[in-house]
Amino acid sequence: MQRWARAARLLTAAVGGVLAACGAPPPVPAPAPPPAPVVDTPPEVVEPAPAPPPRAVGPVAKLAPADPALEAWKRSAAERIHAANKAQLFEGKPHHLLRAVIVLEVTVDSDGRVVRSRVLRSPKSKPLDDMALASLRKAAPLPPPPKGLLRRGNLVYSETWLVQNDGRFQLRTLALPQD
Repeated sequence: MQRWARAARLLTAAVGGVLAACGAPPPVPAPAPPPAPVVDTPPEVVEPAPAPPPRAVGPVAKLAPADPALEAWKRSAAERIHAANKAQLFEGKPHHLLRAVIVLEVTVDSDGRVVRSRVLRSPKSKPLDDMALASLRKAAPLPPPPKGLLRRGNLVYSETWLVQNDGRFQLRTLALPQD
């Protein structure tokens, strides 16, 4: 009997130690909040925010205002080039898919003589570059530029040749807007 009593005391001590190690009982979870009442109203229509305007990357270059005297002179020079190269011109609006766009920088003296010309933009086609340069030479001399446009006795300007697949061209100064 002492043995049983001793075993019971040890068992009670062991169970007490285990219970003490477990600590407090786990907390009881709080009850869930009641569901929101159902209201029968139409949902609000939310307009999407307008897209922000596109941002320019880097500094924004501002174009110089067009000089009416230069634009008028460029038009007369382009008319001279067209008149001298009638067989190579195409009529109407330029097609949206051109064979080439060639830009020449042209230096003209006070008498309208072309003293220098060079290709600024090219499709890297020597025959097309040569065609643009030859059409310029064929039209020379160009009309004398107004004295107010001359810098150190010359006028430097650029002109663009719009070349179709068949090799005929128009100058951008005289061309109609593309579709």
